Parts: sequence; structure tokens; C-alpha cells
Amino acid sequence: MENNRINLGGALLGEELDYVEKINIEFDENTGRITHIGKGYDYKGKDLRGYVAIPPLVNAHAHTADFAFPEVEITKSLKELVGDPKSVKYEYFKKYRNKIVERIAQFLKYSKSLGIFTIVDFREESIEGIKIALEADKIVGEVNHILLGRLDVFSEEELIKLHSISHGYGLPSVSSNSKDELAKISTVFSDKIRAAHVSETKRHYLRDDLEYLLSYYKPTLLIHGTNLNEPDFELISNIPLVVCPRSNLWFSAGIPRIADAIEKDVKLLFGTDNGAWIDYNLWKDLELAYLLSRVQRPLTDFSKEILKGATTTAYKIFNLNYGIEEGKTFLLVLLKKDELSWAHNIYSAVVKRGSNLVSHSLGATQNLK
Repeated sequence: MENNRINLGGALLGEELDYVEKINIEFDENTGRITHIGKGYDYKGKDLRGYVAIPPLVNAHAHTADFAFPEVEITKSLKELVGDPKSVKYEYFKKYRNKIVERIAQFLKYSKSLGIFTIVDFREESIEGIKIALEADKIVGEVNHILLGRLDVFSEEELIKLHSISHGYGLPSVSSNSKDELAKISTVFSDKIRAAHVSETKRHYLRDDLEYLLSYYKPTLLIHGTNLNEPDFELISNIPLVVCPRSNLWFSAGIPRIADAIEKDVKLLFGTDNGAWIDYNLWKDLELAYLLSRVQRPLTDFSKEILKGATTTAYKIFNLNYGIEEGKTFLLVLLKKDELSWAHNIYSAVVKRGSNLVSHSLGATQNLK
């Protein structure tokens, strides 16, 4: 069992990410689970005292396929770029068809190198889009690729097929389907994730898209909510909201009300959105969300809540057995201790500096020698 024990300079433990220094962790190679966490160092443990361990991050909203054509046509509007099947995105899907599997795989690999081990992916192009993503999954291991499909042309028969090969449905907007179609999607996907873009633009918000979705689609996951306000947050108290601040700024959609959402106890998650215009580095969105919260509530500190949104809060939403505690999957992201060792606020330091400090990940299947 010698190589199944490690000594760490520190770690963020449990659901609340409690920071503890000088600890040792033991895991079971057969089950891949953490079996013991102890204070102090174990003389038999692998020496990793120069690192702080955090649990793996969750990118709760991405469009990975358009990573095949980064920075294409950047002066066009959001609707022109990512709207219905006549948009720029679909044009480039056809143009780069032979590159999409490879680029999705690269998106997953690059994410993993930054400690992001779960990506919730809105996949366009109906059933074919899911199949393309599944091909990419064969190339990359150890990443939870949660695939949310959607139909470009509605059909009950195709909807049932889509249900059988996806983890859920990813609705582009309320204007994508009729009331009856939304109700049918909700019924067929009653046992899976029902995600939807909501109030990303002012135009959609003014059309009361949130109330429409709640009435007919009954979402279990909402994306963006850029234009939602405090009363709206009360309406979605039981529905997680994924914010993508870099995307909202890039597409001139607005600034998500991060502070309001946190203060209203919204289950707040974070995503990177479109891979063509926003890169896969979720750390950037976490830091930006933190900075925006400071503008919205001067001199506050929501760094821990934001870090939980990318880890332990997301684990509960997506039923992931991650976290640094006994019984959880042994998967750690190691940050070089460096300036963390003298930081006065560990959560603020991790959110703002973590991207530069990621060294590597450590799992039960990896050789610790």
C-alpha cells in the first residue's frame, strides 16, 4: 500500500472546500476511492508537499464542436453566428466536417490539462451531432462528457432516438419549438437533463422566455440568464443556473448579475460557452465572475461560492462522485503551492491565480511512483 498514500501541503476538503494544510490521503487502487484523510504527514506516503490539492472543475456549459473554427467572422452578431441551422455556425460545421471529431477531442484534452474533468456540451446537428461527440470520446479518457442533444427539425421519432443516446436535451431558445413540441420534449426527457438558454439577450427576456420555459419545457438546468434580476432568481430557486460571463461580454449580451444570484441562493454554475469565440479555460470565467461580483457588491468576497459553483455544487447537480473526502473518487487537481503558501485568502488566491498554478492531475489509475 506504500504507493497508495500521498502527503500534500494542503487541500480543499469536503463539500464546503475547507482548507487544511499538511495532510495525507490514502486511496484504494481497486475501487478508485479515497479511504482515509489524515492530519500531518505519513512517513510511507509519496511526497507531494509542494502542492495544494483541489477537486476537479466542471465546465457546465460549452459548445465544443465550434472549436473547429476559432475566431471566425467575429464582427457578426450572436444571432447571425449561432442561430438556427442557417447561421454561420452551421455553415462552418459543413465546411470543417472532417475536423470536428478531432477538435472536440482537443477541447476535452486541453480542458483536462487545466483540471477540468467534466464538460456539459450542447451538441447541435441532432442525432448526428451526438454521434460525432461520441467518436471524440473514444479518443479522450477520464473526462465526463455530458452530451445534451437537440433536434434541428422536430420529430417525435427522432426525439425518442435522441433520448436513447444523449444525457439530456439542450434547447437553444424558446423560439426553437412550439408549445406542444416543448411539452413533448419535457415528457420524453422527463428522466434526463432538460437544459435551456434563457434571457441571454434583452429581446428574449422581454418576451418572457423564462415564464414560457417554466410552463411548457420545465427545465432542470438554465443557461446564461444574463438579463434575469432578483425577482426572477426567486422563481428559479430550485433550478441551477449556468453563467458564462466571458461569452456574455464578447457577444455584447450584457453582464450576468453574479452577486444577486449568489445572495438569492441560486445554485450557480459556470461555463465557457462557444468554443469558436471563447476558449476552454474555465478559470478565466471564474476570475471574471469574481471581479464582476466585486463591481456589483463593492468589497465583498464571493470567491468561495464561485469556486464551489465550479466544483461541489456542480457535483450534486450532475451526480458526480468527486470531492476530497473519504468515499469519493480519488481524483485531485494539484496546484503548485508557490504563492498559495503565503496567500491570506486561499479561495481568492485559487480563483484568481489557480490557472497559472495547475501542475497536473492525480487519479487512482495513474502511477504515483
